[in-house]
Amino acid sequence: MTEPLRPGQALVLVVEDDPILMMSLVDFVENAGCEAIEVSTVVEAIQILETRHDIRTVFTDLDMRGSTAGMQLALSIRDRWPPIELLMVSSQPWDTSQIPARGVVLGKPFDRRKIEAALRKFAA
Repeated sequence: MTEPLRPGQALVLVVEDDPILMMSLVDFVENAGCEAIEVSTVVEAIQILETRHDIRTVFTDLDMRGSTAGMQLALSIRDRWPPIELLMVSSQPWDTSQIPARGVVLGKPFDRRKIEAALRKFAA
C-alpha cells in the first residue's frame, strides 16, 4: 500500500522489468522529492493509470525485455492521458519523430543529474 503523499509531492509511475534497474529508477524519483509507484509490466502500468488520477509522470525504460513495449506504453499514455509527463530511458538511439509530444528520452548509462532535473521539472 502506498503511503499518503506529502503536500506538494508528485507521484511518479516507474515502469521497469529489471529489479536492479528498478531500484536505481526509484532512487532517482525519491532523490527528486517525488513518490514512486513501481510496476514491472506495461499491463500493470495501464491498470494503475486507469484507476489512479494523481499520477503526474510516467518514468519508463524503452528497452524492456528487448521489445518496444516501453515506447508502446508511452504512445498509449500520450493518447489516453495527455497531461501526464513522460520520462523515458533507453540504451538505443530513437528517431525523434517516434518520441511522443513532450516526451523526454535520456540515454544509458544513467545521468542522475539529468534524470532528477527532469523529474523535478515535471513535478513543478
